[in-house]
Amino acid sequence: MRALLVLAGLAFVSVASALTPISDEDLARVQGRDGFAFNLRGFALEGPLTLRLGAADGSGLSLSNFALSRSDDLTATFSDPYQLSLIKGPAGMPDRVVLSEPSNLNSRLSWQFAADLSLIDKRNSTAPEFKAGALLLQDLRSYGGTLSLAPSADPNEQGIAFGLGLRLDVGALLLRPRGRADKAEQFSLSGIHLAAATAEGQLGSSLWRVADLDRQPLLLNAISTPETGGFLHLNLAWPSQGQAPAGSLLVDNIAFKSELGPNLDLGSSRIGSMQIQYLDVRLKTGP
Repeated sequence: MRALLVLAGLAFVSVASALTPISDEDLARVQGRDGFAFNLRGFALEGPLTLRLGAADGSGLSLSNFALSRSDDLTATFSDPYQLSLIKGPAGMPDRVVLSEPSNLNSRLSWQFAADLSLIDKRNSTAPEFKAGALLLQDLRSYGGTLSLAPSADPNEQGIAFGLGLRLDVGALLLRPRGRADKAEQFSLSGIHLAAATAEGQLGSSLWRVADLDRQPLLLNAISTPETGGFLHLNLAWPSQGQAPAGSLLVDNIAFKSELGPNLDLGSSRIGSMQIQYLDVRLKTGP
């Protein structure tokens, strides 16, 4: 793993020429926007890391041998950094931590990802693991995305609440059954674009607010009941005001490529406007 962390700037409160005592009451009234900015240069991470999702007996899906890297925009290392901020919440709401990505106006910040894919079936004694090839994500570019975190605003429900804003372009999402370096056979989604939808149902240029701490938070918590036992709970609440924000998705090309038979080009696909009004996901181990 090699990475260089570049501190792009720090904000400090002005200090008087001499230190002055301050009471707890006065300190509680101090407000500001605390945080810092940072950036990456020459980031690359690879190694025998494995992520498994499956049942208690070991069956499921496995991603291994991760490779992750990012290209740099050397002209905007300090002028367009990541920003981590602590922001005071609205009246009656908890404070929140906000991570803002670079605006990436030059489209030079581009991520690459690759991992080996396996399907595991422990009930199959002769071939418990099927090597399904490799999953690749090429030229992922994000434009000013935001991630917000805060304690749950509901005193009766414990957990961490999230806000998420996305605007993404992806060069290609590939599944290669013969491995990440073999291009002879592959399934590809090329030119993936995700952003907020316009009023006309077209792909816009602003962030799609998938979750919002004030209007529609995404809550992550652990729940335990006598009937179902313990499970991990992911819940996107109903919007507290109006409709959920609309997003738009465009895929330039969907194709199957094979050297053993004819190629199949399915053309492009588009979802002009989509909303997530409510989502409830519960994850638990098998029996």
